[in-house]
Amino acid sequence: MFKANRLLAVAALLSVFTLTGCLGGSTEPSRYYTVSAESISVAGATSDARIHVKKFTIDPAYQRTNIVYRESPYDFMFYDLDLWATRPEQMLTQVAGEYLIKSNMFKSVDLKPMGKPDFELLGNVDAIEEIDEGSSQEAHLAVQLTFRKVGEDAPLWEKRYDERQSMSKRDAHSAAEALSKLYAKYMQDALENIARVK
Repeated sequence: MFKANRLLAVAALLSVFTLTGCLGGSTEPSRYYTVSAESISVAGATSDARIHVKKFTIDPAYQRTNIVYRESPYDFMFYDLDLWATRPEQMLTQVAGEYLIKSNMFKSVDLKPMGKPDFELLGNVDAIEEIDEGSSQEAHLAVQLTFRKVGEDAPLWEKRYDERQSMSKRDAHSAAEALSKLYAKYMQDALENIARVK
C-alpha cells in the first residue's frame, strides 16, 4: 500500500512538472538589442574644452528595457522576449558620447562628471518605438538635444528631432537597425551645429 501511494505521488509530481513546462514560462531565450554608433563625418576643429554628456531623460512610458511597438496611435505594446540591452535613455546617452569622441571636437568627453567640464550635452527621449500600421513597418525616434555651457541655463544650441525610418521587415532587429540610422542622422546634424557654436 505504501509503495503504491509513493508511486502515485511520484507520478503526480511528474505530471505537475510536465504541465508547468508546457503551460508555464517560455523556454525561448530573450534576445537583446542596442542602438549602435554608425559612421558619420563631422568637420569641427579640436579644442581644449571638455564636455559632459549628462544621462538623458525619457518619457516614463519608454522607461523600460522592453522594446515598444504600436499598431495604431491608440496601442502601446511591448515585446516580451525582445529587449534593449540597457534602458533606452542610458543607451542613447552612451552612443551620443561615442559620437562626440569620434568627432574629436573636444579634449575629453565624460559620461560621468570628472572635474568641471566646459560644456554639457543633454537629451530627452520622447519616443523610441516600432510602428506597425498595415503593411508598413517604421522605426520612430523623437529626441531633444541641448548643448550649453556649464553653469548657464540658456542653451548655445537646441533642437527636437522627430522622424520615422522604414524597416526592412517587422522584427526587433530591423527596428534597432533603423533606429540606429535615425540617431546617426540626428547626431550628424547636432555635431555640425555644435561645431559652429562652441
